Amino acid sequence: MNYTEARSYLKEVNKYGSVLGLESITTLLDALGNPQKELKVVHIAGTNGKGSTLALIQSVLVKAGYQTGRYSSPAVFDDDETIQINGKNIEKEELADIVTLIREKADIILEKYGFHPTPFEIETAMAFEYFKRKDCDIVLVECGMGGTGDATNVFDRVLCSVITSISLDHTAFLGETIEEIAQVKAGIIKPCCPVVMAKQSEKAVNCIKNIAQEKGAEFVQAGQAQLTAQNHPSDMKSVKNRINYKAANGKKYQANIRMLGTYQSINAATAIETLLCLENYGYQLEEHIEQGLSEAVWNGRMEIISEEPLFIIDGAHNPGAVKELRNSMDLYFTNRRITFIMGVLADKDFAQEAELIADKAENIITVTPDNSRALDGKKLAETLSVYHENVQYMDDITKAVTSAMDYVRKGQTDMILAFGSLSHLKDIKQAVKAERRD
Repeated sequence: MNYTEARSYLKEVNKYGSVLGLESITTLLDALGNPQKELKVVHIAGTNGKGSTLALIQSVLVKAGYQTGRYSSPAVFDDDETIQINGKNIEKEELADIVTLIREKADIILEKYGFHPTPFEIETAMAFEYFKRKDCDIVLVECGMGGTGDATNVFDRVLCSVITSISLDHTAFLGETIEEIAQVKAGIIKPCCPVVMAKQSEKAVNCIKNIAQEKGAEFVQAGQAQLTAQNHPSDMKSVKNRINYKAANGKKYQANIRMLGTYQSINAATAIETLLCLENYGYQLEEHIEQGLSEAVWNGRMEIISEEPLFIIDGAHNPGAVKELRNSMDLYFTNRRITFIMGVLADKDFAQEAELIADKAENIITVTPDNSRALDGKKLAETLSVYHENVQYMDDITKAVTSAMDYVRKGQTDMILAFGSLSHLKDIKQAVKAERRD
């Protein structure tokens, strides 16, 4: 099987959908010889901040010279970006070879047991097999939707479990309260393996802390780093977040990080505490922490994709993330007239999102993301119209980008912010690139 054939197969297995539970993934991994048992893993769960926290940790580890695997889903800009080593996507030849092996095993499982691994399970198995083959020094694994029944939750032991910010999301699957969702996220905690938790609500902290204690796991509560915006973004090329943080062990850290967003103060603190935890295993990281943090990047989170006009994309896709996006707008873009391009998924609390942020826009354009779970942009426009008088729906993302840029050209707005579902950020980025070429 070549790369093209492998990618076709991965699309074909979408018919098997998504299933919570570990029977299928453990059966597949067992057929592969359990590659996950040979990995040294940091396992990251949470509602928001998983990717950014992972990126900060990864940057320091790579800076320190460690062969660092990263598994983070879903893909946003490149199908292969979910599986990386030292920031580089899995090689096409390696992907094809591993998929060929997995297809053979999956067919046997289907015939023998009557079930077939899901796309996420196959991708997860691919990642673990790849990291084993490449003999990674350490692997950073981001949970999918949950924790307890997530396909990534197959490790007997981990170097560290990390719990980022928890908020109400995927309530149909994970629970309707913060406590219920925290309980699910806590499913990644392993007996006698340390836990680092981001600063957040007392309800979530108490839940995670109690479960850690029950399992004899050391619990570290990250604080919140002090954040200031360096160089107010009249010049967006130079703007950085200045992070100051005093760790739980008393050490102080300072770094100018590229990743924008007020929430990065929480993510940076969580990353630092995780890195200090890894030092207990012999990883030599102390002298690389500040520089590594400063070099971290995570596309799709307050990412500047154009400076003239100023165009930013952000993956805020639930009320918790939208609250933080609003805070970021207050920090960086005071007194700027902003055009929104907004597209969301139907299973999100889009009404609450609309209420939280609509008043920050000069005008709003809604779109329908290319996703089977997408909310019709017309319905989103209707919802937003309750809170804002200048809302319009566009049936094409390229048209939406062109229209938003026209607002800037005509002096009717100062900048553009596209957010909501991760599903449409790639299309928006491509449309902006094409518009600027024209």
